[in-house]
Amino acid sequence: MLSLPLLSSCAPLRGNSHDSLDKYGGWKEKKFIATGYFRVENDGTRWWFVTPLGNAFISFGINHYHMEWWAQTYNRHIWNKKFNARETFDARWLSSFRESVIYDLRRLGLNTLGIHTTAPPLTDPPGTSPFPYVAPYEPLLLSHYKNPKAYVYADIFSPEFILTCRNKARNEVRPRSEDPMVLGFAMSDCPPLTDSEADHYGTTTWPRRLRNLPKNAPGKIAYVTMIKQIYPHIQQFNYVYGTQFTDFNSLLLAQNWRADHPPANDAEARDNSLFLKKCVRQYYSVAKSALREYDKNHLFFGDKLNGNSDALDQYLQVVAKYSEVINIQYYAPWQQQKQLLTKWLPIVKLPILNGDSSYSSPTELTPSPHGRPHARDQLQRADWTKKFMENALKLPNFVGWHMCGIIDASKEMPGKENAQHQGLMSVDGVFYAEMEEVITNLASRLYELASENSSKRDT
Repeated sequence: MLSLPLLSSCAPLRGNSHDSLDKYGGWKEKKFIATGYFRVENDGTRWWFVTPLGNAFISFGINHYHMEWWAQTYNRHIWNKKFNARETFDARWLSSFRESVIYDLRRLGLNTLGIHTTAPPLTDPPGTSPFPYVAPYEPLLLSHYKNPKAYVYADIFSPEFILTCRNKARNEVRPRSEDPMVLGFAMSDCPPLTDSEADHYGTTTWPRRLRNLPKNAPGKIAYVTMIKQIYPHIQQFNYVYGTQFTDFNSLLLAQNWRADHPPANDAEARDNSLFLKKCVRQYYSVAKSALREYDKNHLFFGDKLNGNSDALDQYLQVVAKYSEVINIQYYAPWQQQKQLLTKWLPIVKLPILNGDSSYSSPTELTPSPHGRPHARDQLQRADWTKKFMENALKLPNFVGWHMCGIIDASKEMPGKENAQHQGLMSVDGVFYAEMEEVITNLASRLYELASENSSKRDT
């Protein structure tokens, strides 16, 4: 059997001592009011997560604990042997997998399982997770990697969408509504919502779809109502869109009147952007209301927004009216990360979590890893990782980073032939020494770094 020590709490083995951290990984030296669930609070200097026991918490976590990544054709035999299992996913395998996760993350000092975790031994049944984790709540399957088709962009103004959200909340949220290990609920992963995102991923947008619906569709009515506010006369609208409607009612009656193409001019781009804000407001309002029907305890993270697109500029301020934490994904060197984070600091007065990003360096099995630019080697990768975390924690709105990811996804994995996730360890469980050293070092200084005066900014 795998000889790894089972550890009773999620405090790191190194750096911060067991006595200084609570069972959630929270820092006992900084106290807040305990509510029994994770929340956020600004102490006047910076934002913090607060553990169920009322202690300050910075979320330093990891993504992509997907059990199947330990069971590929190229590494299944290795892990079956390490886990002393007869078959992949048998009882011994599952038990040893959980044991190894606890051991590795405790040793590294990482304290959170990010949203990209599909490993029931780690999160199920509710209340048994060894670490705080981000739980899924996805009313619409809009995540970019799912290649959402046009029909997925449902009429969010319709009564049917309310029922969709309620059903999703009943099935996904209610079972975890009393789980103190849930850090918060997150929806889709970088959903393509803007015109530029839609074109990049080969899909559509709410403005481009809803404007083509039948006359009785609530989304179509909402679109025409907004258009009438922008254009006093139908002739002005016709000039911009190259149409020949006699009045706005004929626009309402027209179905599939506009090709699902990028905007033809700046005015159409403006109209799409304005209507998108209304759509996002409706989407978040209904989705959050449904979540709150079944869970009044946990944080609502909303979608993970793509910082590498124009998403934040287009609708972040709308999202901020509903989310309790701004959840972003942003792959970039520290200086670019700094520009984005400091840009939104005075505008959106909420904590920011970088919920999925990393630095990577090509290897034989991961020749084209996610994240640009690529480091020349693991030493530079580790240096970039260190620089980002040390400096980001000086910003008063930064409350954590969930790295992508834990284990390499080889080019031999189906679907990863052209782009791979690079982890902290190889496909057979050998950690990159440079990354292991820098992660354990950062984890040991996590609260020291977060407590530094936020005015001490990197230049």
